[in-house]
Amino acid sequence: MSNSTAQVSCCSYCGLPLSGRRTAPSDASGSKGLAFCCLGCRVAASLAGGQTAEGEARLTMVRLGLAIFFSMNVMVFTIVLWTQDVYAQELAQSPAAAQMLYQLFRYVCLIFALPVMILLGGPLLDSALANLRRQVVSTDVLLLLGVTASFVYSTISVVRGAGHVYFEVGCMVLVAVTLGRWLEATGKLRTTAALRSLEKLLPDQARRLYDGKETMVPIDQVAPGDHLRVLPGERIPVDGVILRNMAAIDEQAVTGESQAAIKEIGDSVYGGTLNLDGDLTIEAAQAVSSGTLRRMIDAVLTAAARRHRYSRLADTLSAWLLPTVIVVAGLTLAFHWQFAGLEPAMMSALAVVLIACPCALGLAMPMAIWAALGRASQEGILLRDGDVLVRLAQARTLLLDKTGTITTGHAEILAFCADPQTSREQVLAVANTLAGSSSHPLAKAVTEYTASPAETVEIIDPRTIPGRGTTGHALPHGQPVFLGSRRLMDESHLVAEGVLRDALDQAESAGQSLACVGWDGRVRGVFVAQERLRDQVAETLRWFRDDGFKVELATGDHHARGAAIARLLDVPVHSELLPEEKMLAVETAQAKSGPVMMVGDGLNDAPALAAADVGIALGCGADVSRSSAAVCLVSSDLARLPFLIELARQTVRTMRWNIFWAVVYNAAGMAMAAAGWLNPILAALAMTVSSLLVVSGSLRLAQFGVDDAFGSLNQSHARNDTPAEALP
Repeated sequence: MSNSTAQVSCCSYCGLPLSGRRTAPSDASGSKGLAFCCLGCRVAASLAGGQTAEGEARLTMVRLGLAIFFSMNVMVFTIVLWTQDVYAQELAQSPAAAQMLYQLFRYVCLIFALPVMILLGGPLLDSALANLRRQVVSTDVLLLLGVTASFVYSTISVVRGAGHVYFEVGCMVLVAVTLGRWLEATGKLRTTAALRSLEKLLPDQARRLYDGKETMVPIDQVAPGDHLRVLPGERIPVDGVILRNMAAIDEQAVTGESQAAIKEIGDSVYGGTLNLDGDLTIEAAQAVSSGTLRRMIDAVLTAAARRHRYSRLADTLSAWLLPTVIVVAGLTLAFHWQFAGLEPAMMSALAVVLIACPCALGLAMPMAIWAALGRASQEGILLRDGDVLVRLAQARTLLLDKTGTITTGHAEILAFCADPQTSREQVLAVANTLAGSSSHPLAKAVTEYTASPAETVEIIDPRTIPGRGTTGHALPHGQPVFLGSRRLMDESHLVAEGVLRDALDQAESAGQSLACVGWDGRVRGVFVAQERLRDQVAETLRWFRDDGFKVELATGDHHARGAAIARLLDVPVHSELLPEEKMLAVETAQAKSGPVMMVGDGLNDAPALAAADVGIALGCGADVSRSSAAVCLVSSDLARLPFLIELARQTVRTMRWNIFWAVVYNAAGMAMAAAGWLNPILAALAMTVSSLLVVSGSLRLAQFGVDDAFGSLNQSHARNDTPAEALP
């Protein structure tokens, strides 16, 4: 699911991918090695001191404060210039002195406006040039043209001693835009807050054990195979396997599970999770740069960098809007110049440029996508790209694998039947010893069921027969003993009689798994096994059916077992499917019902996951299935699916509203500005308000509640009376 972040250029402040062409950071910001997605992030990074020097941060804060101070002085002297009519009598008595004072105030406005242009216009120029170097024509270019035009015209008027001055317009526009962009940048920062909090979960150092000594080392120096000690209350530094002791591990940050998981020797643990109560020794399985937590962050950043359909639509509209704005501003300037004069014409044209800046349009799609990706990652759901959310909102068919997907993939013994003529304890002892030499899931279930048998049997030369079972020789007489399928019993000439034969026939007709143990020509015992359903599987499938989804299962198991689970969960089941047949089932469903979601976990699910409109892999699944899927559930919790569907639908609604609002707002504002009904200062403020409305609407996705999506699921859970143990 993950890609290296080296392939994605991200903003040095908010952490979101840069728009437009992918470039190295130096392309965007010059020699400093910092890249910013907008002017707001450039200013906000300096104000917050994020990745810039503390001295530069303080300098930028001083620059903004000075700019506001100078702008207020410009406004004061401009007001004086506006009040000539109030002092008409005094001006008539001494016109020369009044004219000298009037011209002096105009020069004062020029003097106070010049620092504002340098302090705030300089970063605007840097941002515009940086975007042009990245081959992106940003709204900063339009802003720069408008502000420069008002300043140059006003300066010429002062030097000539004739004409109006509009220094206050340029100053207030720069202040309003800078503050507005800074507010936008802080809003963007909130969308990556979840990822930043994940990064902080990893400790700076780890306790490495070597030659019996414990040494504190930076986690970047931890290599696969290193032995690490993790004390109670400390976070696990890297993914690994427990070698000593056991502990309760808080994995909520990675899997989304609120309850602590009990981890024992041999269990895997995630880097960044919290060791609650055990003194653990773990063996590092991966370096920190390739661990689960790092892959989660990389996956979200990579997904945010991809251009989805709605983003491409916004890009297209923005591309058409920029030349349209230039044409409309030019026509407005020409029209008002002819009928009202140059000064009103310039103000109307400047208002057109300011109100039409497509900031809201540029934010409409990315902000919603980024917020949704961050919210999904908080619940342990990783999305490959933003288009996945659109396809999820459109999907109406859910196809699931069975083994390892709706079931845990672990077997448990449902019933045991022993030969009446053989000691039950002896049968359990032989089964326990043979099962201990096999890694088959069914053998592990037998081992758990027969733990601590009353008798013990020593077996030599244990041997696994692929697809059949395990055999060996029991001491002291070296008698052959067998544990495995009924086919192994038949091939070994072991006969099941009486109750054992009836138990075997009944289990096979019901499609249940079984393991037989026998020796000396007879089957001595039969274990009937079952797979355990994952939590809330029945409720989750019921939620999808109630929501109008067509739900089906696809499995490689034989028809009897498929029919049994079909009766249990009340869903159609396609049985005995090979991997290519599962893929064909996906394509058939697409032809009949449209977009299809496929959920799976194993190697045999990879073709179907790749063929589906939305492939969803479980976190416990194989690497190839995760790389073939568009979504990965880190916690392997199917109950997360209703939340994902509702989040996707809300995201699409938010994107549609954002783009509608941005287009209508810009069009209406341009019309008012072209008609001369909108002052440039009000246009700048309106542009800022438009952007903030889009940002605030998108940020609501970051607060999307699990309870909102799980209400119906919880209600169905309360009505459910089918225990997981009933699965045959």
